Amino acid sequence: MTDKHAPIRAVIFDKDGTLHDTEQVFARAWRLAADEFGVPDMDTTIIDCTGRTLPDIATYWNAKYPDIPFDAYIPRRQYYFNAIIEGGIPVKAGAYELLEYLRSNGYHVGLATSTGYEASMEHLRRTNMVDYFDKEAIVTGDMIKNGKPAPDIFLLSASRMGVDPALCVGVEDSLNGVRAIHAAAMRPVMIPDMIPPTPEVEALLWRKCRDLSELQAIIAERA
Repeated sequence: MTDKHAPIRAVIFDKDGTLHDTEQVFARAWRLAADEFGVPDMDTTIIDCTGRTLPDIATYWNAKYPDIPFDAYIPRRQYYFNAIIEGGIPVKAGAYELLEYLRSNGYHVGLATSTGYEASMEHLRRTNMVDYFDKEAIVTGDMIKNGKPAPDIFLLSASRMGVDPALCVGVEDSLNGVRAIHAAAMRPVMIPDMIPPTPEVEALLWRKCRDLSELQAIIAERA
């Protein structure tokens, strides 16, 4: 069992919906592409797929929509996503301030995002966030076999920083992400974005915060 009173040595962030305010963008892109392909029940699909890697989404999709080709749908979803963010990638309130606080105060900072490496690095560069992270601890969905809710992506980030998972806080907006942090024996923090925590997920949380500024205050109090 995780020691909730252990010191914090590292914070590992999800990206979309946690640092970048892009889950709403993804949802819009999902729906625009779904309109083209006549995909039903998209609201449930968006919830179930949030936080998952592309291969895991493909498995889900092929089981739910066997007559709608995923390989044709997903490029259209990505087309709409890229078109929407062409004018800029929205960033969550308090993100820069929290990242700056962590780096200035000697914490390790990792990333555990289901988005692929090339897109993740492009988004981090465009939002001037790359230098806040321990470079080796930027872990993306195409680097691991088992995506969230499996713990692999968070464990790999912690391992690359040389930090015991028990000394890590994981920060997520998705249900699958919180499950992954808990399975990694880290302290899960959820900052809900599109999806509120279910009772099952709420029971796993170390903290639930309104925003990143509240999380910064919590970490500062424990320093």
